[in-house]
Amino acid sequence: MNTYLTQLKREFWENRGGFVWAPSAVAIAFFSIFLLGLLVAQTHIADAQIMGVKISQLRINVPDTVLPEILNGFQIFHSVIALIMQMVLGIVLFFYFIASLFDERKDRSVLFWKSMPVSDRDTVLSKIAAATLVAPLIALAVTIVFNLLLVLLLGAFLSLNGVNAWKLLLWQAAPFKVWLTLLVGIPVNAIWALPSIGWLMLVSSWARGKPFLWAVLVPIVCGVMLTVFDAMSSLSIPDSWYWREVFWRGLASVSPWSFDVAGGFRFGIDINHNTQAFELISPTSLLAVLTSAKTWVGAVAGAAMIAGAVHLRRTRELTD
Repeated sequence: MNTYLTQLKREFWENRGGFVWAPSAVAIAFFSIFLLGLLVAQTHIADAQIMGVKISQLRINVPDTVLPEILNGFQIFHSVIALIMQMVLGIVLFFYFIASLFDERKDRSVLFWKSMPVSDRDTVLSKIAAATLVAPLIALAVTIVFNLLLVLLLGAFLSLNGVNAWKLLLWQAAPFKVWLTLLVGIPVNAIWALPSIGWLMLVSSWARGKPFLWAVLVPIVCGVMLTVFDAMSSLSIPDSWYWREVFWRGLASVSPWSFDVAGGFRFGIDINHNTQAFELISPTSLLAVLTSAKTWVGAVAGAAMIAGAVHLRRTRELTD
């Protein structure tokens, strides 16, 4: 166990730029934009609005007729912030897996790590655990801090203009529901992402150069050939299925909340058209992912490719 924790620490320290500083930089950038927006609003306070309601109206009381719109607007606010951070995490993890086994062969550090009493299997699994558990938890922590800072900033802005909005911002807008959904979704994301993880690590362990091109171009060439063959023949080959279930699932499912439960792609947003609610994937949708056959078929395929990556790490040491 101590050896495994040491490997996780190694992955964290070697990749803290992507795991910590990338989401933090995005959070700081958006915080700066939000602050600038409030400063501009302060200079035009007479016309400034919050979710379509003038601040001058909120100084007296929040009208019951617009309260649902304001609450839904804040829910959108919290969900979009979380979604942006998850998109950043997806990009980080994509390039992390691409380089996970290639870079150590390129700089020949794999020779040193192989001299340590750690198996290739444990090394690969520690990289997967770091990307699917440690990195999402860090991103969630950054999201919570970022979200709270924005709430505090908006609350201070409203208070300076005579509006008591703390209860509305912190409780009725329910950012806690978004955070809990993100936390529960971490292991579900890990299972859903196994095809991407397996493919990217397999390429990373096999390629002697340009792993990104191999990882992306091979599925593209296969898809184009299948599409052309379908167009030139009378056979019914499900090329659209290939692009959705093989190409997209094999490359992009590493991005959190890239679920495709109903057969059509959606990036983790669940909109209730009856109540106009806007939120990240609900517990019901998470359960649908876990009970979907495509989830577990993909997981088996991903596990097989991960096993291949372990074998290649053991037998294919250096790059050209």
